[in-house]
Order: sequence, then structure tokens, then C-alpha cells
Amino acid sequence: MTGPGGLELDNIALPLLLAFLSGSIPFTWLIGKARGIDLLSAGSGNPGATNLSRELGKFYGALGLILDLLKGAIPVLLTSGRWDQPAPLFMVGAAAVFGHCYSPFLKFRGGKGVATTGGVLLVIEPAIALLLLSGWFIGLKSLRSVGMASVTASVFGICLAAVILAGWPPLLGWLVTAISSDSQTVLGWVLLIVSVLVLIRHRSNIQQYFLPSSKEEKR
Repeated sequence: MTGPGGLELDNIALPLLLAFLSGSIPFTWLIGKARGIDLLSAGSGNPGATNLSRELGKFYGALGLILDLLKGAIPVLLTSGRWDQPAPLFMVGAAAVFGHCYSPFLKFRGGKGVATTGGVLLVIEPAIALLLLSGWFIGLKSLRSVGMASVTASVFGICLAAVILAGWPPLLGWLVTAISSDSQTVLGWVLLIVSVLVLIRHRSNIQQYFLPSSKEEKR
């Protein structure tokens, strides 16, 4: 069965499922449980690296961050030689991000998708990953909130996806010159969907940031 852009859907179904399951492994939650803390009920209630860092310290937070990055990077690396075009890899990466955000092992609760998205992009399109990382640092510097830094990076991702989907290669240049037009379209849609997903997952951060009572502690 062939899908849009010539994708062989029969050959991608299993990698998508495995990528979703890989992303679903709640490493940060498991680290917290091993140390006697349930991240679903502690701190912000989010089973992600930021909450883990707040509850157990920077070492465990960094460990959780690395593992969340690998959840996105490893499925893409393992399937990178399976297809002649990069478009399926974008879909595999997106599946890992969705698994991280909606883990069946946590009754479909999960993290907010930032680190896993970063792991995917570092393997597939490191230039885009660096651009979004720049957006994250801009958000952190200007808004002084880790959550809002992720929101800023998501907005960067949405804008970049719009540029890709609009077919404006002069604005992309060094970013996607090696990608075919069909794959650029898939990249644009995947980047848009994942960026919107991450933005939605941070809606509580946006609400908290703009509430006067949240100024003392921005998550």
C-alpha cells in the first residue's frame, strides 16, 4: 500500500509502532519511583526531566533528559537505512514523541515532548534542532521560565513549518537543501504537528505564567 509522496505504508507500520513504544518508556518516572518519588503526584505532576530535576536534583534531571533524548534518537537511528527517502524517518520520530507524551504505561499520561523532539531532530535535521534550541534559549533568557522557553521553541517550530510548507526554499537554504520536495512536505507537516502538540502540552505553563499568582514560581 502506497501513501502520499510514495510512502510504502506496509513497510512503515511496524517501525511506527516500535517508535511509539520506545517513546512510551517513562524513564524519568521510573527514576523517580526508584528514588521513592511518584512524579505524577509530586511537584508539577509532569513525568518529565524538568520536574525530576526539581524533585531530585540536577544530576537526576540531566539523566532523565538524556534518556528522553535517546527515546527519540534511537528509533530514528535504527531505521535510518530502511528507506531511500527521509520522509518515513520524520514519521517514526513523530511516533516516538507521541509515545512520550501519551505513554500507555502511565495510562496515556506523559511528558511534554521537548527532549524527545530534540533527539529526533538532532539525528534527522540537526540544523533545525539548533535553530529551535536557539529559540529555547531566547525564551529562557527573556521570559526566565523553562516552560515558556519550550513554548518559544514550539512557536519557532510552527513558523519554520509554515515556511517549509509554503515552499520558500530561499528562506531555508542550508536547512533543507538536501531533502526532496516530497520529503520537505512531510517534514513540514510533521514539524507543524509536533510543535503544536508540544505547545498544547505546555498550555498549563502559559496559563501559570500569565497569572499574577504564578510569578513567584514559573514552571
